[in-house]
Amino acid sequence: MELKPAAATKADAIRAFMGEMPFAGRRPIFVGDDLTDLDGFAAVERAGGLSVAVGDRVQAQVRVASPRDVRMLLADLAEGRVSGA
Repeated sequence: MELKPAAATKADAIRAFMGEMPFAGRRPIFVGDDLTDLDGFAAVERAGGLSVAVGDRVQAQVRVASPRDVRMLLADLAEGRVSGA
């Protein structure tokens, strides 16, 4: 279950975060697994970031099978083993 103000979206939250330090000027990564995450995917993609879908319920730039795979992807990105997927 997700609780949020009726007018707020995940895209709104991403835009707000990206306007503040330490996020300003950085590349956002958004990970999600259902339809409520689609606007978040779109927001990070518009900002030049990376969208990551967990499982096969939604589409994003990158798809991983499980939360464990998310952790592995983030570690690989942090260590420079993959370049922005």
